[in-house]
Amino acid sequence: MGSGQSKQEATGAGAAKDRKFGNPDPAILPTPVDSQNLSSGSLTVNDSANTSNVESSGAESKCPMHREDGSYSYDWLALFRPSFPHGPTGKKPLSEEEVKAKIARRATALDASFSSPGGVCPVQHREYNVYAQPIDPSNNMPENPNQLPAPQQTAPLSTNRVNSSIPKGGAADGVTWTYPSPQMFYNALARKGKLEDTREEEMESVVALHNNMNEKTWKKVLEWEDATTFPLSLKKVEDGKAPPKLLKFQGRPKDLSPKAWLKHNILGHPLPFDRHDWTILRHNGTTVRYVIDYYFDETRARDESNSGMPDMKDFSATPSLLVDVRPALDGPSQLWNRAVTMPFARWSNLTPYEYMPLWPTNAMRNQVTESMEVWKSIQAKAAGTSGEASSPESTKTLSEDEAQALKADIAKAVRDCRSVCTRVNRCKSDDECSKASLDLTICMGKVLCPLQHTHFQDSLAKSDETKIGLTLERLGQCVVLRSSQHDSLQRK
Repeated sequence: MGSGQSKQEATGAGAAKDRKFGNPDPAILPTPVDSQNLSSGSLTVNDSANTSNVESSGAESKCPMHREDGSYSYDWLALFRPSFPHGPTGKKPLSEEEVKAKIARRATALDASFSSPGGVCPVQHREYNVYAQPIDPSNNMPENPNQLPAPQQTAPLSTNRVNSSIPKGGAADGVTWTYPSPQMFYNALARKGKLEDTREEEMESVVALHNNMNEKTWKKVLEWEDATTFPLSLKKVEDGKAPPKLLKFQGRPKDLSPKAWLKHNILGHPLPFDRHDWTILRHNGTTVRYVIDYYFDETRARDESNSGMPDMKDFSATPSLLVDVRPALDGPSQLWNRAVTMPFARWSNLTPYEYMPLWPTNAMRNQVTESMEVWKSIQAKAAGTSGEASSPESTKTLSEDEAQALKADIAKAVRDCRSVCTRVNRCKSDDECSKASLDLTICMGKVLCPLQHTHFQDSLAKSDETKIGLTLERLGQCVVLRSSQHDSLQRK
């Protein structure tokens, strides 16, 4: 990048260096928060792109297999209906009230007693995401947001979250999605092994750019919805119809969309650095899936001092981040809208929507090689990641100053914890050894991991049993990490 500011702009959105910030947790839009009362919302981050389809109405099986022989059923004709409905069988659209009732039924079913008659699955399972975190069945998100410092973190990060303007599908009016805090974003990157050389002080900019990019995407989705529901959009206000809402989303950075493949292989366009699929819930209960490709044009990066901290609604603040939004070709109506309705709306000046050009500029052509390297890196990480990513921090190359500081910290920790270490070496029973080992971890953590140790002490002072366990686990992970880094230095 040509300047510090333009580097910030690219880094925060996942475009600089290897564009690793595309979206650490698929599209990292989190839990809904009521815009009328932010303190009443459940603040959790979406760590999994998977969604549950458990149904709980009395006429439906509560087990995932619908047929008696154990096979799955699917209504393939739903693909060719004008708009894919959001209904339990794929045949009947749901109203807003029915959507809310459906979510309530799903939550109630998971709390039902084991002996409930009427085809209820005989074993009650608590739901977890791919990171072994218990999730709320009403929105498929973790019950408790991860706001604790990561094991490799050395500086505190803000836990404040920003309310988005994106309405939450299946929730009451006024409820919107909220964006992750800098701490949650950092934890997501750490968990997926994408931190690399990211510094804590960059996270405020990363989150600001991430939020701006998602708001820009939602604006373009609304422009598509306004244009393709014409002339229904003209009656929306007088009929009191609610605007569309974001029902669910999925980050698919390793999946190249057909349009992106065509642009790259036929027209010589750079590859996108990220892809999202957003499912929109309309007021009549039908859903539409949108495909979004994110591109980066380094030549458009701004040099202003505030370019790394754009306002969430300033859509001109990030010109280097290009968004290509369109409905997925899930049926004939979507094909018609893309081929006829939107082009006609643009020709008639009925929409402000602007297409991202198919043909690349000369500046974009010069970035094809770099985009291919980024794409290969994304594919390699996807192939080597399953569940909890292994931390690369123990093998990370430390600077000379960092190495010297670590050696000094280890020496001090050994001196301060000498008596506890003696207890570990002389313990005899399992209980005695367990207590001595725990004391050694806490003692070493006080020197090697002061940030994590402070959070552990705070949880002790508040007698928060849940937090005590979590903070102690983070403290132990940090001590092991720092010890592994020191061992690596010793072997050199």
